[in-house]
Amino acid sequence: MTEQAAPGASGPSVDADTHHEVDEPVCAEARALAADPHPDPAVHHEELVAVLRRALACGEPSAHALLANAHLDRGNRREAVEILTPAVMRGGRADLAGLLGETLAAVGDHESAEAAFLVGLDAGDPAAMNDYGVFLRERGRTQEALYVLDRAVRLGDDLAGLNLVALHLEELDDPLTATELAEDLLDEGRPATLVALADCRLAEGRVPEAEELYRRAADLGAPCAHIYLGWFLRDRREDLAGAEEQLRRAHEVGEPGAAFHLGRFLHDLGRREEAQPYLEEASWRGDPDAEALLEAEYRGLVDEYDD
Repeated sequence: MTEQAAPGASGPSVDADTHHEVDEPVCAEARALAADPHPDPAVHHEELVAVLRRALACGEPSAHALLANAHLDRGNRREAVEILTPAVMRGGRADLAGLLGETLAAVGDHESAEAAFLVGLDAGDPAAMNDYGVFLRERGRTQEALYVLDRAVRLGDDLAGLNLVALHLEELDDPLTATELAEDLLDEGRPATLVALADCRLAEGRVPEAEELYRRAADLGAPCAHIYLGWFLRDRREDLAGAEEQLRRAHEVGEPGAAFHLGRFLHDLGRREEAQPYLEEASWRGDPDAEALLEAEYRGLVDEYDD
């Protein structure tokens, strides 16, 4: 993919629906409340948080992730850290380690973020390993990132293969190894691997093959596939309508980083007012690219939504 690649390319580390709703009645109540439209977002958020705090008090396992994400959806990253830290660092919840690490990194506490990621690494959690690999790559620690992402791939994380191929293709400028790896990993049961191979085909100039792979990955529900296809359509096909359709679809289905990509796309087209709420949403979730764009183009907005 081009420079518009999804920030972090990992997305949320925790699937808050892992635990069955029948076993978690208060979390089920919270999910229903979250899905119910409300005229006042602030009141809705307060009601949701109150229900999730009850779920936490009842010991329902999904409550930590749901409550943390509810806070993150409103830009309350420090509140999310307060929920997650004891669960991960004292309770050993490796399944929450990636989410805590990403959130700490977003508030600039890289040392604590690394400690959180290491809880997941030590426990063998593949999603946390993937997130840690992305964290290492962003800090220029390429060899460490290679090792961690390779472990995540071997343990079956859906996004780690895509991130590992991208590392070879972009940071290491080694398209041959990237292509060999992508071809070896290719598996429609893990559709993110189709995106990885599409990137390699695009780098080789095999544009029709790349498009077919991106579209197939999107049809199969690969994380980030609609984002990749959207930028492909803009940059390689000059199909602005098709690109917008794909990026809006990415946002609808909750692809990691979709709010920033849709906002950036609209901003680049000069549709600043339409772009603003998506950029704010991405900024609340800690996306540094969204924050930088808001600071540069929407003076004063970042301070309003800062922690």
